[in-house]
Amino acid sequence: MWRFNSLHRVALDVYNWLLPLVTINILWFLLSLTVVLMPPATAALYEIAYLAKKGHDPDIQAFLAAIRRWLLKSWLWGAGYLLLVVLVWVALQFYTAQQNPIGNLLLTVTGAILIFISLVEFYHWPYMMAQETPHHVWAVRNAAFTVLADPLMPLIYGGITLLLFLVSVVLIAPMVLITPTVAVFLGVYSVLDWLEHHSLLTI
Repeated sequence: MWRFNSLHRVALDVYNWLLPLVTINILWFLLSLTVVLMPPATAALYEIAYLAKKGHDPDIQAFLAAIRRWLLKSWLWGAGYLLLVVLVWVALQFYTAQQNPIGNLLLTVTGAILIFISLVEFYHWPYMMAQETPHHVWAVRNAAFTVLADPLMPLIYGGITLLLFLVSVVLIAPMVLITPTVAVFLGVYSVLDWLEHHSLLTI
């Protein structure tokens, strides 16, 4: 299946560029500890993956330049995402306290919406990188259309990413060394391959 081509390509590229990617991932991890630099560092990680998909070698200087370039736009995303997380958390707390069928129904609906939002968010930044003029609203719209048009693909790659993070949280070291980078590469490569497969983008 063509949907698994991205998985194979990510494995090869991460292996071939392992040393620079580990270095970049460690730098991302350290910057993320500051909290303030976590959104731009994350956006920069996506740009590195996007450039890698187009054949450019991962480069620390390019990563640092991307942090400066995405500083404002990434925090617009970060603030909105944080607000969304708080709203979902409050909703889940409220519905969980409702001991009745309606409360259970609303809890189920909220859970389904949360899964959908997570899948959309998985493809939000890849679309930001693919746009000629990056815009969060357009990226979210395109990501949502992709999830709705082909839910199997985001479920496959989102599931693999979730599994990687669960293992990494337990082992700790992979989170510092490579897991976030692999997750970002999976998101970027799968979106670009999907667009190319449907003749919506030429890589």
